[in-house]
Amino acid sequence: MIERPGIEELEAEPPAIEDNVPGVFRATQKRSIRIRDAYIQAGFEALNVKRFRDLRIADLAQACQCSVGSFYTRFQDKEAYFRALTAATIADCNRQIDARVSADLLREMGPDRALDELVDLMADIFSGRFRGVLREALLRILEPDDPWAPMRASARRIVAHYHAALSDAFPQFTPEEATIRLSFCFQIIVGVLQNDLVNDYHVFSTRDRSVRAALKENIARYMAS
Repeated sequence: MIERPGIEELEAEPPAIEDNVPGVFRATQKRSIRIRDAYIQAGFEALNVKRFRDLRIADLAQACQCSVGSFYTRFQDKEAYFRALTAATIADCNRQIDARVSADLLREMGPDRALDELVDLMADIFSGRFRGVLREALLRILEPDDPWAPMRASARRIVAHYHAALSDAFPQFTPEEATIRLSFCFQIIVGVLQNDLVNDYHVFSTRDRSVRAALKENIARYMAS
C-alpha cells in the first residue's frame, strides 16, 4: 500500500520557490530564507482577507516583525513579490498533486474513490491558504504575463495522472471515451471552483462542504451513465 501524507502535513511545510523568479533576489543564508518565507506566508494570509492592490509593504513587514528595508532586499518590488507568491503557490500545489493523485495512488484507490479525491484535492487547493493568491491570479488572467498560465500547467499534470490511471477503469466506456469524460470531470470541478473564487454567493460554497458533496454526486453520476 502506498503511503501518502495528509493535507495537514502538506499545509505545514514551508513555502518553496525556485531561485529563478524574476525580481526575487536569491536567498542563501538560513536567516534570509526564513525572512523571505515569512513574507510569503504573510502574503498568503493577507490575500485571504484583502485584494493585492490594498496590500501595504509596511503591513507585511510589521507582520513579519521586520523592517520595510528587509522586504526590498528580497523582492525588487511589489510585482516581484506577487510573482514569488504565485511561484510558491504552484510549487506547493504540484507537491500536493504528486502526493495525493499520482497515477500509482489512483490505481490503488479505484475509480470511485479517485473521483472523490479529485474533488477534494481541488477544493482543498481553492479553499486553503492559497485562495487569495489564486483569486488574484485569476482576476489578472488577461494581463500580458498571465499569472494563471502556471496553474494551467498544474491542471494538465492532474489530468495526465487521471488519464494514465483510469482510462480503462470504466467498463461502460472505451478508453478513449473515458479519457474525454475524465477531462470533462476536471473541467466541471475547476469551473465551479473558479466561479466560487470570485462570486462566493451561490447555494453551494467552499465555505462549508456543500460544494464538495454536490460535485462528487454529479461527477459520480456522469461517470456512471
